Amino acid sequence: MATVETILSSIFSTVLELHSGQLGLLSGILIGILYWHGYRRSSLVLLTAFYLLALGLVPASTRGMVVVQSKPWYFCSLLVLTSLAAISARVVWTRVSHSSQPRSLDVGHGGNL
Repeated sequence: MATVETILSSIFSTVLELHSGQLGLLSGILIGILYWHGYRRSSLVLLTAFYLLALGLVPASTRGMVVVQSKPWYFCSLLVLTSLAAISARVVWTRVSHSSQPRSLDVGHGGNL
């Protein structure tokens, strides 16, 4: 039976790759939470900013960004996948909740003849 350690070691070669992926996952969750609570424009701006920081197009001097910029593939892929999953879940949730609401009939507009 596969353990978490064997699965992670088959995906990530080094600890740097693992940490970069973890930061991407957590950043995607943050963006998803913002989007879910109605901050749509802010979440998309944050997604773009994180992506540009990871690619090194915007300079960053923090230790976390050094980890991310050394292995941007893992950060960017998990960031985008998690963000898109959260945004898609919100869209599906909205459609399902609107379709399951009972439709009210307008009674009283017909008038008496």
